Order: sequence, then structure tokens, then C-alpha cells
Amino acid sequence: MLDLGRLRVLRELKQRGTAGAVAEALGYSPSAVSQQLAQLQREVGVPLVERAGRRLRLTEAGEVLAERAGALLLDAERAEEAAHAASGRVGGVVRVAGFQTALLHVLAPALPGLAREYPDLTVEIVDEEFNRVLRELVSQEIDVVITDEYSHLPRPERPELHAEVLITEPMRVAFSERHPLAASGAPVAMAELAGENWITGHVGTNHTDLLERAGVEFGGFRPRIRHRSNDLLVILAVVAHGGAVCLVPDLALAERTDGVVVRDLADAALHRRMVLWRRSGSDVRPSVRVLLDALRAQAETLLHSRPGLHRDPTP
Repeated sequence: MLDLGRLRVLRELKQRGTAGAVAEALGYSPSAVSQQLAQLQREVGVPLVERAGRRLRLTEAGEVLAERAGALLLDAERAEEAAHAASGRVGGVVRVAGFQTALLHVLAPALPGLAREYPDLTVEIVDEEFNRVLRELVSQEIDVVITDEYSHLPRPERPELHAEVLITEPMRVAFSERHPLAASGAPVAMAELAGENWITGHVGTNHTDLLERAGVEFGGFRPRIRHRSNDLLVILAVVAHGGAVCLVPDLALAERTDGVVVRDLADAALHRRMVLWRRSGSDVRPSVRVLLDALRAQAETLLHSRPGLHRDPTP
């Protein structure tokens, strides 16, 4: 019988590439990692790892077993959850990925209640951008995903997944309090921002795609992007001190940042949706179900506390 703990070590070696990285991820010493792998080789009876200089790498047999190990470990977790559910308990591990604002305003505030009500439940969190997480959701590496979806951008087609909108928020423009447009308090037309230096997300992010499309469609210009960051604190600091301009969603709370002024857009009805994704049918798992309920409840609290927020129909 294969030991699940040793299979986890093998899977981590495939994902992380070095014994040192595996040791750090699992809280082992490097020598303990080597010992676990050696014992697993004895159990299987074929070489699973080999030396490549000072590093370990998987043999062909090791690659095959590491690939299957993920499914075996997942089945073990599901079996444990089924036992908890049959006994009336919610337990096990549920993995959730999301973008910064969703983690700050929806997931993090839900954690204390989950911990109190379900002490056997472990919630693992990944701060992850949109491009990879839906693939990881399909491959069962992640259980729940919260993505950002912007108006005027195409929506991904994922028939094997279920999506629901938690929150829809308006997009506005933020600039320094020293900016000439800051004093009036009036909505700003995109065309008025044609000559500005912009800060936005990295290439390929939805935030960047929205800015580029909005500049052309509503302002008749291609935005001059001078700065890029996916960190909201960095973006707002550059706006306040560096004179850059950016598009911000309501939950960025940019108006609370010293030196930053936020204005509505006069001619561009832009918005961002916070979308909750899961595999179709996965809400039968007790751990997933209670997490989804907690996220919905926190989103509902936000909808009542911020007048600009609303909820669009489920995509």
C-alpha cells in the first residue's frame, strides 16, 4: 500500500522542481524529503528519482506516479470530507484563488466566521491572476475561484464550470489632488484624459485591456501607459505622488488614499464584476458549500454598505 504522505512529497517535487523547495513547502528538512522519496521507491520497487548534478529529478516512472498522485490525494481528501459530512461535520481542505480586492473585501472578512463554525475546515488561499486560475479549477488544483470581469471585454466560455456574479461595481478615474480636473468635482470625459500618463496592470490583465479599449472607444486615443503594477497600493501611490491617472473600481476605495481624487466618468459606463466560479456539481461537497455561502453572505453585506454596488444577473 502506497503511503499518501510520501506520494505528496513526490507530487511536490514534480511541481516545485527541487528538494529544497519541497522541504520549504511541506515543513520538512531536505534530508527528510530524500528519506521519504527513498522509502517510496522501495515501496514501488522501481526508481522514481535520479541525480542530475546536485539536484533530484523524476524518472519516467516517477513522472507517471507523480501525475497519478494528485488524483489519489484528491480522492483521499474527498473521502475524508464524505466521512465528516456523514457525521454532521464539515472538514478537510478547500482551496480558493482570487484577485486582490476580492480577497481583501469578501474572502478575508468571511474567515473568522468559518473558523468559529467549522473548526475542522482548512481554507487555503492563493492570490492569483485570472489567466491561470480557471485552468487550475478545471484540473481540480483549486476548488473555488473569484475573478474580475470587466464591461466591454469578452467573457470566457467554460461550460464545465458554474459562474455567478457576487458584486458589480462602477469604474471611475483617479488622479492626484493637484490635477487641474480635481477641483471641480464634476464627471470627467475620457477625451479630457488623452494626454495623461497612465498606470494600469501588467500586460494581459483585464484591467489593462479595459483601459486600452475605453481610451480608443470613448476618448478617441490610445492611452500612454507609463507605469504597470498589479498591486493596488502601488497604483494609488503612483497616482498620488507621481501624477499618473488610472481607472479604479469602487471597492478600491481610492478616495480614502491621501492625495488621490476620484471622479465619475461622464461618457463611459464602465464596470467590473466580481465573479464566483466553481466546478459544476462541486457544491455537493460540504467544504465547498459552506465556503460559497460565506462568500455570498459577505458580498451581500458589501452591497448594503456601498451604495454604488449592485449585482448583475449570473453570467
